[in-house]
Amino acid sequence: MPLVRIDITGAKPETYKRALLSGARLAVTSALGVPDSRVTVRLFEATPECVDMPACRTDRFTTVEVLLYEGRTPELKAALISTLRTVYAGNPGIEPSEVAIFIHDASPQDLDVLPGEAEAH
Repeated sequence: MPLVRIDITGAKPETYKRALLSGARLAVTSALGVPDSRVTVRLFEATPECVDMPACRTDRFTTVEVLLYEGRTPELKAALISTLRTVYAGNPGIEPSEVAIFIHDASPQDLDVLPGEAEAH
């Protein structure tokens, strides 16, 4: 069930965007042991005029939000964060300090999901 949302600023090449999408999928499946068929990853591009960042950030600043069913241990969440940073440092080459990661836990009762989805988390 993990739902991943990636936000970036400005137009990026397709290879850059594919690296973000596939990297998030790899991090979730490897760090959390979630089957690939259960992971959804979405990428959103904001135009530069729609983003106000501090001067210390570059145009590669990336936010990643991961929505999970509750119950994962702090160690699993830390492994996911570490894996995401490592994968993105390698491809597409984003410095770990330019990646902000937010993990949100949700109760199956708090989500409107497809039949059987909550039982398969």
